[in-house]
Amino acid sequence: MIHTAEGAAEVRATSALLAAHLMVPRVPACLLVPPDPEQLLSRILESRPQPSRRASLPAPQLRRGAHAPLRPGAPDKTALRATAEHGGLPGRRRGTMIAAVAAAALVVALVAAEGSRAQPAAASTVPSLSYGLGDLAESSPDELPDASATLRGLADAARETPEPVRTGTVQHVVAQEWLGETGPAPDGSGQATSVYPTVTERWLAADGSGLITQRRAAAVTYDGAIDTEAGPSLAGELSSDVVLPGTFDDVARLPEDPAALAADILSRSSAECSLDDWTGYCLTEQVQAYFGSGVVPQDLTGAFWDMLAQQPTVRLLGPTTDRAGREGTAVAVEAPKIPEDPSDDESVLVLIVSEETGQLLSTETLTLRSDLLGVTSPTVTGFSAITLSEYTTEVGR
Repeated sequence: MIHTAEGAAEVRATSALLAAHLMVPRVPACLLVPPDPEQLLSRILESRPQPSRRASLPAPQLRRGAHAPLRPGAPDKTALRATAEHGGLPGRRRGTMIAAVAAAALVVALVAAEGSRAQPAAASTVPSLSYGLGDLAESSPDELPDASATLRGLADAARETPEPVRTGTVQHVVAQEWLGETGPAPDGSGQATSVYPTVTERWLAADGSGLITQRRAAAVTYDGAIDTEAGPSLAGELSSDVVLPGTFDDVARLPEDPAALAADILSRSSAECSLDDWTGYCLTEQVQAYFGSGVVPQDLTGAFWDMLAQQPTVRLLGPTTDRAGREGTAVAVEAPKIPEDPSDDESVLVLIVSEETGQLLSTETLTLRSDLLGVTSPTVTGFSAITLSEYTTEVGR
């Protein structure tokens, strides 16, 4: 991060030089205008899930109506794990990590999808969603029903859904989400964590290169109000980062056999994923990251759900309506306790899946309690919705 006028000028000069020699992808003009914080916040937040005005909006996979996340997925155990710690987006080759994902240092939630650039309804707060079979505010995750049969049904739905027609070879995913980052407190009293409503746009080319652009509104508190005590994001209102060739692997290279798929993911996961009771959470977290970073083929989508169906820690929350007004089925997995962690933090990762297409619609991070975040009762500390997931012809457009 550049903190001096001279450093900022040097960055601008270097960027201009690279652009002049066609060494960076073109950034759409619409992304170069800093967003109005209030307008961006109102587009991202929803007071209550409302029925969609479109009949039965399908899941992510082509232009269908309203896409994250994600996001690069670091464990949401405390909602404060740096993305870099877990390798960020799936398939990232270690040693080639870029500032793109580090800009959103801590990801508290990710992904959901539809298709075209429709905007979500405006809102002022972020209440917990209502689920058909359980209430995490009143019961623990291990008291919820087993999700195996439901996940196998979602796998069948995914495989029965035809693949969309591809218009190019570049994967393009847009997410509206809450991203948290930790940095110096505005009053200089130490470190502080702030949550920024963010629109994240990703392009992934066949050679593993791409572009990640993020537009951020003013920080918010967990009830959706503007956080007047938080400073601006260290990454700025707008950031656009080039991803070098070979940085990302295409999700389509993953095996479709559930056992082989789990082994592949765990072999590239962080060390704690080998501990007892961590497997289900780590696999679920990586599944959400894959959907947030690229277009997931239908057969592989089915393999993901069959894989999670074998994990006893993945539990069923039942039918719900996500924050984009889409109906789906929710499953949940509790974040395991980090060894030797003295805190009593507890959080749950929720995935909402379309029963029609099997595609992931959205994710929610529900923090039950956290000393670090100052949460004493169940609180939505993150969510993500993919508003676009498609193939296009060119990085940056």
